[in-house]
Amino acid sequence: MLSGLFYGTFQVILRAELSMLKKSVKTILDGLSVAVFVIDAQQIIRFGNNAARDRFALTATDTDLFSVIPAKDCTTAANHVLTGQQSTVSLELTLQDVVPTTFRLIITRLDATTRTGADARAIVSLEDISHIREAEQMRIDFVANVSHELRSPLTSLSGFIETLQGPAKNDKVAHERFLTLMSGEASRMNRLIGDLLSLSKLQASERVPPSESVNLSSVLRGVAASLEPLMKREKNTISLTISPDLPAVIGDADELTQVFQNLIENGVKYSHPDTVVEVIAERDPSHENQLRISVHDHGEGLDPIHIPRLTERFYRVDKGRSRKMGGTGLGLAIVKHILIRHRAYLHIDSKPGLGSVFSVFLPIADT
Repeated sequence: MLSGLFYGTFQVILRAELSMLKKSVKTILDGLSVAVFVIDAQQIIRFGNNAARDRFALTATDTDLFSVIPAKDCTTAANHVLTGQQSTVSLELTLQDVVPTTFRLIITRLDATTRTGADARAIVSLEDISHIREAEQMRIDFVANVSHELRSPLTSLSGFIETLQGPAKNDKVAHERFLTLMSGEASRMNRLIGDLLSLSKLQASERVPPSESVNLSSVLRGVAASLEPLMKREKNTISLTISPDLPAVIGDADELTQVFQNLIENGVKYSHPDTVVEVIAERDPSHENQLRISVHDHGEGLDPIHIPRLTERFYRVDKGRSRKMGGTGLGLAIVKHILIRHRAYLHIDSKPGLGSVFSVFLPIADT
């Protein structure tokens, strides 16, 4: 009688300890920033920690792993682990999302000696390493781009300095002319480095969308006012047409100012003299939850072959004209990355002789 009572008490205590252990393990896993899944032999998700549920919008377990992580490499690796071909598999995986994301995927067999066949289990963890890979690529791109783009002004500066130290050493007229040219080249390098740093900063933050409400009417009017000296110099004007009921957008006011400063400034610079750059802000007729802001210039227009590459770093349709106007070749690349962060996009429509229309589509803030 006593032994039976003791056995029953022991079982109750054991179950309580196991229950507490399970809760502790779940608490630990939920506290991790790395997404963690537990899958069974059929690759059905039996558990997902908080990071996994948030990152992959997992609303319920008993979901097929492939429907959450649609990558054949993941499915193949999971199969190798669950069938005992490998105890652990580690690989890198890139998933296409609003922004492509690279993960370090590790799949490990659980209880390999006791759980086999249909009872097999594996733990799947995914660590976001996009920032590591992007940093590596940014470093490579930075070195390659800077070495290429700075070579020309540095060569010019070296030539001017050599001339001032030699043949023009005592020529005051040459001093003034060369110093003016050197100042221009130094300013060009300063703008280039500033744009490169700005672009690097944007790429590092584009995975985190802004959450503030922005009055776009104020942004556009501020940009137009700041460009008045340029308009006088280029003999052009800006026409603002803003819907009176224009709703707020979700965004970062400074970054959106940078977007429209770039687009409208380009419109003024590249339009023919004595023409009007038309800026229209309205609800997108084809999508009620977003705004369309169009910048229509009256310049020479572009051959459609150039349009897909306009937002690439350092891509220029006319290199000589772009440099003459003080362009770094990074303006539209910066626009693209700001819009990616805002979950927005840019559409370009242009034809030779008919000017260009740059349209930005932005999500409307929730009311």
